[in-house]
Amino acid sequence: MTNALAKSTRPRHLVAKLLEQPDLVRLVQGLEAPVLTRLIHHIGLEDAGEIVALATTEQLKGIFDEDLWRSERPGKDEAFDADRFALWIEVMLEAGEAFAARKIAELDEDLVTLALCKHVLVIDIDGLSVQMSSSERSDDDDLVDKALESCLYQEFEEFRIIAKDHRSWDPILQVLVELDREHHALLRALLERCCAISTEIIEESGGLYDVLTSEEMLESDVAAEREDRREQEGFVAPSAAVSFLNLARVTPLDEILGSRTYDAVTRAHFRAAAAKARPPAAAARRPDSGVEKGAPAAEDLQSFLEVLREADIVPPAAEARLLTAGAPREGEDLLFTSAIREVMARDAELYGKRLLELSYLVNVLISGCSHDGRAFRPFEAAEAVLCTCSLGLERLLGERAGRKKPGADELASAMTEHDAVKMFMAGWHLLHHEVVLFAAGALRKALAGLVAGQPDAQAAREIERVAAGFAADADAGKPWRSRGKLDRIERALGAEATATYRALLDELPTLPDGAVEGARGAQRSRFVSSAAQIRALQAMLARPEGSGAKAAPRAAGAAA
Repeated sequence: MTNALAKSTRPRHLVAKLLEQPDLVRLVQGLEAPVLTRLIHHIGLEDAGEIVALATTEQLKGIFDEDLWRSERPGKDEAFDADRFALWIEVMLEAGEAFAARKIAELDEDLVTLALCKHVLVIDIDGLSVQMSSSERSDDDDLVDKALESCLYQEFEEFRIIAKDHRSWDPILQVLVELDREHHALLRALLERCCAISTEIIEESGGLYDVLTSEEMLESDVAAEREDRREQEGFVAPSAAVSFLNLARVTPLDEILGSRTYDAVTRAHFRAAAAKARPPAAAARRPDSGVEKGAPAAEDLQSFLEVLREADIVPPAAEARLLTAGAPREGEDLLFTSAIREVMARDAELYGKRLLELSYLVNVLISGCSHDGRAFRPFEAAEAVLCTCSLGLERLLGERAGRKKPGADELASAMTEHDAVKMFMAGWHLLHHEVVLFAAGALRKALAGLVAGQPDAQAAREIERVAAGFAADADAGKPWRSRGKLDRIERALGAEATATYRALLDELPTLPDGAVEGARGAQRSRFVSSAAQIRALQAMLARPEGSGAKAAPRAAGAAA
């Protein structure tokens, strides 16, 4: 990387270069929301105020759908991030209170209500006074009085807004004051809804649990609406992704191979995607009213895109496509890659359909599956999907050891008769049962042998504890939950064997490091893609002493 390029990708240098662009307003407003999200993340939200000020409301809605929700781990439903919303308010206020209030006013009312309820309590002070004066005073009433006096608050007509967190109070209050001035009817509607939620704590005289429950119900509604929107854009909800992957594990392989339609989860996804009538690209990118219409000059657009490419916000102009780049080299293509190339050359409509299926499967892995204890990166997920589909396609074709690679016509016919989702499900099923569970059985035997041969009683007890936890996870069909525990017995099991089991016991297993050394160059995938690799791994695990970790990588690489 040159010095100039290195400097240009630093956030502040990038902001400066972007602000130098002619016709910047229309250039920024022409970006799709995911690209603008990546740009803001690259710069850092705190430093992206100038860019945020140029975004349209529709862009902000798309950004919020991604940026305001967090998941603790892949497969777990995302939750609303109230602190992140407060930071967005602060950044929008850099463009002025009127701008921030206008954008908030144009957002979904449920989302704004949810965000406010996370940061403030809203009570009807007049109603509370009447309630407290009409009954005999109690200790609880005194506690309420003291609490009200000690909190940061602001009153709007009969509503008192009380801060839950003093750190977010100032920006929230600034926006509320501007909403009162310019969007009074909306503010009143918001406060009425928040008050209905917050009032439960008063009615129950300290029933904080009821208030939290009300917030969770609203968050669930907002989350469901967000998932519907994102599903129409091609995203897959974590719960749906987990359901699909579990379905592939437990459905009998013959049933998967014989199916003629999508499974229920996939059908629901494509139904939702088809329900959205996508507007033309020009309409989708039309700026807000009040902004001059028309496309930016071609040279301005090219300069703008080049700045984004330098920062890896958008892919390089000549970036090779994953499935079809370059001429195939003899013996190097995955089976599925060769097949999709044949479809591309023969049937453009079918090719487009298979690509949509692959996009869905990539999103399933990103949303619902962990990889070495973290979420999949997009390119990793794409590579994993291609390898898993290759494994499934091989089984559909009846590929066996010693049979030569199928011809072009046979591959094209298979891609016409069978969809990519079926191939992936078949491959996923094989990986779970013939790699993950097979490795789990081998590890259980290895741990039993370690306990029996361990002269140190304390070390033996530690191995027994790990073995018991692993057995419970393996019996539940989720041995990857115990991968982290293997580090506790690495000394007894051996570093190489531990690394091998960690690779094979992931949700999506990978070939151990040694399995790819020297095989087909440095670009060889670490994901299992053939029955030959599975057989080699099983042969290694079946050897004496339980693992055969030293021999397995060489065998797996040689079998590819």
